[in-house]
Amino acid sequence: MNKRESFTELFNAALAVIFDFDGVIADSERYHFLAYRDVFARYGHTVDEREYYKYWTSLGLGPRGEIERHHLDLDPTAIRDEKRPTFSEYCRSGAIRVYNEIPAILDRLSRAGLVLAVASGTSKEDITAVLDTAGLRGYFSVIVGCDEIPAIKPAPDVFLAAMKRLEMKPSECLVIEDAEKGVTAARAARVPVIVVRTNETRAIDFSDADLVLDSLAELLTLIPEGPS
Repeated sequence: MNKRESFTELFNAALAVIFDFDGVIADSERYHFLAYRDVFARYGHTVDEREYYKYWTSLGLGPRGEIERHHLDLDPTAIRDEKRPTFSEYCRSGAIRVYNEIPAILDRLSRAGLVLAVASGTSKEDITAVLDTAGLRGYFSVIVGCDEIPAIKPAPDVFLAAMKRLEMKPSECLVIEDAEKGVTAARAARVPVIVVRTNETRAIDFSDADLVLDSLAELLTLIPEGPS
């Protein structure tokens, strides 16, 4: 089965599409890195950007993983709390933009009658700030952030919460992700998942995903244009 056939099968079975936020909707991963880099620098530690995209963005190990790998005497919860205001300011200031293809993707999905949601490791307030700046908040019926769930990805909590609010079953939903932690979370929630690769995830296998696409541009070409 080729990519178009696989996508069509997944698309036709879905009533809702649940998007990850960072790296899928918004070009925000570097701003997470910059915010964490600044916090760790206060304690004399340098976060390597390549390691960040591997261990944090893709695997979801977060500040705890950084602290454990480098044997730092720091509290991961405190580090995360220190980072949040800096990242939130990036979201409110307009520094973080959505990807160019996202408005057209959301428009096509919406015109096709699909309900749209966001399920992310970023806080709901920060997600909403970026979407408001882009004029896209109205496309989403449900937004679930990390501040509303017990455990973040790779735990399935955020997807389970989104489906509960959508009042839909896993088989009625389709997840759009970009990272291993997201695929693991979607699998645990029993939701079909499409991965859209980023520059940081080109070399990852993603064999557990239902479909792997090379870019948002490729995703856009697969979504029917529907009625105008």
